[in-house]
Amino acid sequence: MGKSTLAVLAATTALATPIHAATFKALFSDQTTDQVVFAADLNNDGDANDAGETRVFFDATNASGLAAPTGNVFQLTQSQNGDVFVGDGNTDTVYRLRDLNGNDTAQDAGEASVWFSSHNANGFALQTANGVAVGGDGAIYIVEADTLGNPAGDVVYRTEDLNGDGDANDIGESAIWLDLGALDPSSSPFEITFDGNAAFIADTAGGTPRIYRAEDSDGSGSVDMTEVVEYVPQGDAPFALALSASDGDLFAQDLFTDGLIKFTDLDGNGLIDVTSEAFDIWSPVGILDGAIFDFVIDGDRGLVPSNEFNDNDQIVALFDLNGDGDFFDAGETQTFLSFADQGTFPQRPRSVTFYSSVAPIPLPASALLLIGALGGLGVWRKRSGV
Repeated sequence: MGKSTLAVLAATTALATPIHAATFKALFSDQTTDQVVFAADLNNDGDANDAGETRVFFDATNASGLAAPTGNVFQLTQSQNGDVFVGDGNTDTVYRLRDLNGNDTAQDAGEASVWFSSHNANGFALQTANGVAVGGDGAIYIVEADTLGNPAGDVVYRTEDLNGDGDANDIGESAIWLDLGALDPSSSPFEITFDGNAAFIADTAGGTPRIYRAEDSDGSGSVDMTEVVEYVPQGDAPFALALSASDGDLFAQDLFTDGLIKFTDLDGNGLIDVTSEAFDIWSPVGILDGAIFDFVIDGDRGLVPSNEFNDNDQIVALFDLNGDGDFFDAGETQTFLSFADQGTFPQRPRSVTFYSSVAPIPLPASALLLIGALGGLGVWRKRSGV
């Protein structure tokens, strides 16, 4: 997942003292309320459970007129310019969300639109947008999973808005960047994340998972068979539905343990080919008791959403307080948001990402001049008695 880098405020390592991070903001998809939710620790008490610290970022009540766009959101990601891209599994559509007025929502008119769908002019299918990520080139990459026996499925699309109309549905704005079915006919891809220009794709491929590394090294606009490798090969890769990349490290979730693993290419050969290049960095054992389908790690912090079997769904924050590269130590897992404490959210959280608030887009100079002129006219009329 291409997540934006946010500064973490200095914090004590004492167990009793929470991390205070007013800039610690997140978005997550809630599959019970069918919403994308904004959550932030606004009062510096270490969580987002207090009044006013969560709000609906986007749902079916949006004023842009998009019907039921958040019924089953698989993936969220934010671009460098602040746009949020949402892959929804019910409408099989990727949406672009833009907070134009700086209120940390995309509910207002004109703030949400279709980015890419099966109605694109190139005729590409979009049955299940399992993964959505921003590449190093700024393009939006979408993992299309073949769920209906489509022979053209199991690919990664590269999408971009070339004509400035706000979507990637026009001729030439989408292309097959990587054909995963050509690598393995039993391909079953899930998440995609980028570290610079290198993409990592989790593929369970008929129950034999692997993680691919792909990069368009020659700039052709697609990845050929010489530009993709099994970065974490069959037999060594976890059954991963979620990936994250940060500072040269790749992180993967193990579906069967719900633990997190860090992969680091220590010998620089472009592969994870020895056990010493894989590290367990976090486990939910003794902390959470539920199902985990996503996570994000950015440097020395992370977020993990959990669908708890006791109905107290949670999102926990991870902090590497002592700089040892993992989140196992005392105080390094903290509750960020819990249903029992907050009362409404989260309920079945699925995807999560760090979020950077966007400044309001100012009116163009011509509009300001017009407003000023009209204001001046009003004053003149008042003084003239008109």
